[in-house]
Amino acid sequence: MRLLPMRKISRHSKRLALFLTFCAGYVDAYTFIVRGNTLVAGQTGNVVFLSVGIVQKNLADAELKILTLLSFMLGVFMLTIYKEKLRIVKKPILSLVPLAILSLIIGFIPLSVDNIFIVPPLAFCMGLVTTAFGEVSGIAYNNAFMTGNIKRTMLAFGEYVRTKHTAFLLEGLIFVSLLISFILGVVFSAYLTIVFNEKTILGVPIMMSIFYLSMFLSAWQKKSTKTLNFE
Repeated sequence: MRLLPMRKISRHSKRLALFLTFCAGYVDAYTFIVRGNTLVAGQTGNVVFLSVGIVQKNLADAELKILTLLSFMLGVFMLTIYKEKLRIVKKPILSLVPLAILSLIIGFIPLSVDNIFIVPPLAFCMGLVTTAFGEVSGIAYNNAFMTGNIKRTMLAFGEYVRTKHTAFLLEGLIFVSLLISFILGVVFSAYLTIVFNEKTILGVPIMMSIFYLSMFLSAWQKKSTKTLNFE
């Protein structure tokens, strides 16, 4: 029987995980709706679409999907090699910077530009992010695609029913919140594309800026409180 130690769930860690899964859903919906029916986070979907297209001899976007898949893989590969030199191990939040900058640029690129210059670079950035972040309060998860998280949800709830061990229930609830966050990101992005179309991607750097600011204010408030208590 697998027993989990009772973990203290870090509010900061959980907020970050929820934010990352929201962004993954947001960007995936954007590229699927606006940029050639291709996913930058959910590579399983790209493999399925590509395979079906090959069988049906519909190869119009095969090159885009192949390059997107390879770019995501390259992002994972490169960060794995250079994460210590780039200080990503100590500050994984830095892995979000390329995605924020690229999203800001893409937001002003017209739809007339071929998606092959848009989607693969985004996939590379998503590969960086999913490699830099892999756990919330010591619980392994994936912020880029949900199949594994869905499995972990039901495993945790199943173990709780079987053992009545509270740690499994808490783990299951964490994964439920991550799944909901991903879905909300997809829905929010899909609605925004109706109004803003290609500029919807600008929501990524805007949300990141707000999130960074909230983190800074939270840390500053916590530091101020400690200082006052010390005095």
